[in-house]
Amino acid sequence: TRPAAGRPAPPPPPPLKQQEGESGADFARRVFSAVFEDDVQRLLNMEVLWEKRRPPVKVELAKLALPDAAATAREEQRAWSVEESAAVLLASVERIFTQRASEVGSLAFDKDDDDAMDFVAAAANLRCATFHIPLQSRWEIKGIAGRIIHAIATTNAVIAGFIVLEAFKVLRSVQAAGGDLSKASIDACRYCVCNRHLSGPKENQLLLRMRLEAPEPKCYVCTGSTSTLELDTASFTVRSLVEQVVIKFLSFNKPTIDLTNELTHKTVLLWEGEDEDEGGGEEGELHGDKPLDSLPVKLGPGVVLEVEDTTQALKCKIALTHTLLDKEEHPSGFRFIAAADEAAAAPPAPAEEDSPGGDGSRKRRKVAEGDAAVAGAEPSGGAGSGVVVADDDDDVIMLE
Repeated sequence: TRPAAGRPAPPPPPPLKQQEGESGADFARRVFSAVFEDDVQRLLNMEVLWEKRRPPVKVELAKLALPDAAATAREEQRAWSVEESAAVLLASVERIFTQRASEVGSLAFDKDDDDAMDFVAAAANLRCATFHIPLQSRWEIKGIAGRIIHAIATTNAVIAGFIVLEAFKVLRSVQAAGGDLSKASIDACRYCVCNRHLSGPKENQLLLRMRLEAPEPKCYVCTGSTSTLELDTASFTVRSLVEQVVIKFLSFNKPTIDLTNELTHKTVLLWEGEDEDEGGGEEGELHGDKPLDSLPVKLGPGVVLEVEDTTQALKCKIALTHTLLDKEEHPSGFRFIAAADEAAAAPPAPAEEDSPGGDGSRKRRKVAEGDAAVAGAEPSGGAGSGVVVADDDDDVIMLE
């Protein structure tokens, strides 16, 4: 209908917004015409832009013989023609607005989303055709848009294959043990390294198989035990702990540190590894300059630092102990005691002299002089003896 006399014609609907009652197919065609015909025509009207440059070319939908979009989308290794790209673009827009209407407005690009990948590949090729840029295959566009480095993807696939082969060896050991998982063995497993310098007796071996090394018993990372860090918690700040101990002394790269009370299960994030280059991140900045004795989780029994570095696959637990160390003996201001060293330095438990066992039996144990003094007994046997035997049943101290 014509507008009433003296009234302007209503504006056309926004080209990139679906109108009420408009089908997905009609909306896709209207978007195509607006982007690849009308917008390009506006550029062509600016003739001064093209005096020294090659002008763009409109892609007119009415003049294209569109092939089957589904068959075209399956061909990833060759560049689609303009007609094929137009067919795939229309089909992808129609699918999104028909089958995934609830996601419109919040849909984010994902290289593994076929609808999104079809749309991006087809639209990119149509824009290339407009500005005389060589067309690309869907595979190549997926690598560019998804930031895929094909050499890394191939290497990851090779490594994943080797991992599966080693997993077969573990499964065979379980099968040989009658299905008992507790008896799984990794003795037959190997890890592979790339021989970058092909020379000598192994000049024809690109990949070298190496036997797995046993965990180092004195390594605080391998054992998973809790080590001890002695320092002045009143003067040491979180930032000093991270920079001087965790990064410089323990060689962590980008540590994430949690302070955890294992008794109450309360945890506070002290340092975020991903933002360490910027001084710690939000939580790191919050606690970075606080002394260790003023943190939300008070230091004490059961409170440990859980330090993890995902860039090196390192993880360890550290218990903090407030200690005033001699500055000449420990100029760094701290002393780190690995869990294995701590266990080795512990005094051996006193050996039992005899323990016949059984109900009503007399159990005898050796005690030191200090224990004897507490019990009110004096060591006998002269100056060189110093050994007593305590009876656990009737509190009688038997002297030897």
